[in-house]
Amino acid sequence: MSRYNKIRFRKTLLASAVTLSCINYVHAQEQQQTVTDTIEKISVISRGRVESIQNVPDSVTAFSAERIEKSRITNFRDVANLTPNLSQLDNFRPGLARITIRGLITPQVGDPPLAFVVDGVTAPDLEFINQDLVDIERIEVMRGAQGALYGRGAIGGAVIVTTKKPIEDFEGKIKGSVGNGNTYNLNAVVSGSLNDENTAYFRAGGYIKDTDGLIKNTYTGDYADPLKEQSVFSQLEFELSEDTSINLKGKYTSSEAGFAYYQGVSDDTIEDFSINTSQNIINQDERDVYELSAKLTQHYDLGKFEFVTAYSNSENEHFYDGDYSADATFIDEDGFFRAPFGTEGLYDIESLTLESRFISQSDQAFRWSVSAFYQQRDRDTAVLFYDDFTDAEILTRADFANDEPYLSIIDNNSSDAWALAGQFNYDINEQLELTGAMRYDHDTRESFDPTNKDATYAKKSFSQLQPKVTLAYQMNDGLLLYTGYSRGFRSGGFNEPADGISRTFDKEISDSYEVGFKTALFNNKVTLNGAAFIIEQDDAQFTQFNIDTFTLENLSIDEVQTKGLELEAAFAATSNLSINLSAGIVDSEIKRFALRPELAGRPQFWVPEYNYGLSANHNLALNGEWSLFSRAELLIEGPKTFSIDIPDVESSRYTYLNAGAGLKSEQWSVQVYVDNLTDERAIEDIFILADGVTDLVRQPNKPRSYGIELSYQF
Repeated sequence: MSRYNKIRFRKTLLASAVTLSCINYVHAQEQQQTVTDTIEKISVISRGRVESIQNVPDSVTAFSAERIEKSRITNFRDVANLTPNLSQLDNFRPGLARITIRGLITPQVGDPPLAFVVDGVTAPDLEFINQDLVDIERIEVMRGAQGALYGRGAIGGAVIVTTKKPIEDFEGKIKGSVGNGNTYNLNAVVSGSLNDENTAYFRAGGYIKDTDGLIKNTYTGDYADPLKEQSVFSQLEFELSEDTSINLKGKYTSSEAGFAYYQGVSDDTIEDFSINTSQNIINQDERDVYELSAKLTQHYDLGKFEFVTAYSNSENEHFYDGDYSADATFIDEDGFFRAPFGTEGLYDIESLTLESRFISQSDQAFRWSVSAFYQQRDRDTAVLFYDDFTDAEILTRADFANDEPYLSIIDNNSSDAWALAGQFNYDINEQLELTGAMRYDHDTRESFDPTNKDATYAKKSFSQLQPKVTLAYQMNDGLLLYTGYSRGFRSGGFNEPADGISRTFDKEISDSYEVGFKTALFNNKVTLNGAAFIIEQDDAQFTQFNIDTFTLENLSIDEVQTKGLELEAAFAATSNLSINLSAGIVDSEIKRFALRPELAGRPQFWVPEYNYGLSANHNLALNGEWSLFSRAELLIEGPKTFSIDIPDVESSRYTYLNAGAGLKSEQWSVQVYVDNLTDERAIEDIFILADGVTDLVRQPNKPRSYGIELSYQF
């Protein structure tokens, strides 16, 4: 990013803040007018209680059920595309997600840079994040360190997902679509009462996804990215009394997918997308995910008590072409080096979570909450390597059934974590609010190879106090100014047992400083929110592929500094047309890296310099029953680098266009859609393999997809 562009954006943000202060003051008296073309008012629970998003002194992007539907948001990546300084890239396999938020990245070994919370339950691992978003009431993205509110892992922010609740009236919805790649999707949900007294309710649904894929494996002649996924979910809610209720939830998801469709490239061909996937082993990933939770809510005169318990389990088996080529194995002269090979991964993750919260009443000047948290997680993994001596055969896992692996990397990794937290919001006067929060997290990690426990056993505890303080000034009904400081903490842990690697990686700490504003103009026809921030990271975690041991190794970059700007605007242009804009700019710099001092001064890897999103939704009434609707999205992502081993490899700027149009009535909706209309090709992942056969391997993005969708609700 050029220095000129940085300066221009800073000046624009500052000028907007000053100008809006004046404009808001002039228009403060116009709030009594009544108009229909206004921005949707969204209430959020980011700070633990229901508030208008425009009154929350934090950078929060929220997606209501209406916008989720209009924008065809079906997964976390769709959310990231429309959020400043948030991105998600496809990773090695479907259960993983490479997330960056405000310059903080996801190491492949370790935890993501944000907390992912669904109905009050914090996801224990990345495996539970990358699933379809179905039957969702609201999605909130808090940016900036949120450790004081959401604990370890919320080093860069938090995502709060609220699903739709069971209701008294019987209702339901069914939606189906067909698209290119022989793709079809079907999902359905029903809800209603279980008794005449309307004190027990249910909500149940599920979805099916099936596609042959869109990325060709030229060696096998088939597609490399097929997917078959099924999921069922249900909720039961019981009102035991006027003050007491219990909610029970369950979800099961099963999938089979092609994956690891990497392509062999060189320094000169990293963005030559005429190079295709060519592998002789048919890659397959099988995953089963189980999630159960129970929530007790009890109301008192003093406030509300909540107790949540959850069980999560993910079982994954995958097998793939470990050299990402169709060549045969060779052994070097010394007999120590082998490539290519087939690789098997076995992952079993199991977690138990307990959390209790007491939240005071909201209709008072001093509001407070306290909470206690416990989470136990076991993460057992095994990676097995097999020789592939064939020269031309197309193979599957079954062809290696009688073979002995020539190398095994096995790790039983556990986490035992607990935390105590408190928060207060105090109205100093009608315009000034002070927020303070504090959380102490303690996490004990263990790791060992069960085949050689005595020699590989490791145990260490990581803990951190995480404060947060925010001062907000409500200048008038339409303008909020705020500033704040917060600390985030990502637990340390252990790399897989192998000779020649650093066994332990340390905890990561981020200190975040932010100033921002939120404003509503012209009788809520326009909202404009902006923020500027600085983040100081110590021991920033980063994962590299160790080509000597064929293991993933987490490293710590001693100091990283990130500066950034964010702007979000919503404009109700007419009663039929709404426009949304999001813009994020990040200037991330490695300040000190003892292991690789020559990288000081370079940007943090995996962090795009900027991301912009512009979307428009239009609705035109045709008669008393039917209307015509359309949408368009323009998404721009800036350049980024990828790895400490190839620091000069940088992506281009990528531009994506999504669109859709259709007809809808009160019950029916039909639309045609296209994602990545211009068929923009991009790098999702790239790293150095250097196994004697393949130099660099690149994972491409998905090409253009399109289809037609039909839904009916009752």
